[in-house]
Amino acid sequence: MSDIKKVLFLAFPNVGEQDLLAPWELFKALAYDLSQQDETLEVVLGSFEGGTVTTHMGAQLQTEKVSPEDRYDLVYVPGGIGGGAASHDPQILDFIRAHHDEDRWVAANCAGVGVVFRSGILDGTRFQAAAVLGRRLKELGADVAEPRRAWSVLPEAKVFTAGGAATVHPSTIALVNHLFGEDRARALAGTWDTLPLHGESLFALEGPVSNDNAAFVEGLRDGMEKVFLPEN
Repeated sequence: MSDIKKVLFLAFPNVGEQDLLAPWELFKALAYDLSQQDETLEVVLGSFEGGTVTTHMGAQLQTEKVSPEDRYDLVYVPGGIGGGAASHDPQILDFIRAHHDEDRWVAANCAGVGVVFRSGILDGTRFQAAAVLGRRLKELGADVAEPRRAWSVLPEAKVFTAGGAATVHPSTIALVNHLFGEDRARALAGTWDTLPLHGESLFALEGPVSNDNAAFVEGLRDGMEKVFLPEN
């Protein structure tokens, strides 16, 4: 039985839809499966604003209001264009730090990794990042893994990082595998067609290597890296 009983997917203005909703949906499906065996997993889609949060493509999401004093066993920080502003939001950064300091799990994907980096909890930790942020994070002193992998689960640090949106679904299965066990993860992966596509890589702490096109990534970074992780 897992120690994870309460999970927050933290929304913010201009959050990325795939980055937020794909892992949230998988965790909701997991919660349903657990409930059939009289186990409880509370999965919260929340924000500090509460109510309607507009995503970076204009969808309107209803969120529960989160208090800075609330605590969760896992806080998941997604990406999106709004990750740039979120990386300068003291309330979000303090919230991440508090959870890490209390030995709770912190997870992030895409631009959410930049938000978590700015909280300071990744200092001295090698982690994964989306292609668009790799160069920028290194310039800021981060230990970004090379070659990039789709995800990393770091049990001792209680930190999970993943790349861009294409990594979100399989990386969530990998996170479930570590936190809830292979049987749960394998059932989830089989149900959602992740297993036939990604196979046994889903059950590893590190995801597959990302085979970047260097020229394309360089142009992407030139145009977008400071949108997702702006100057101080």
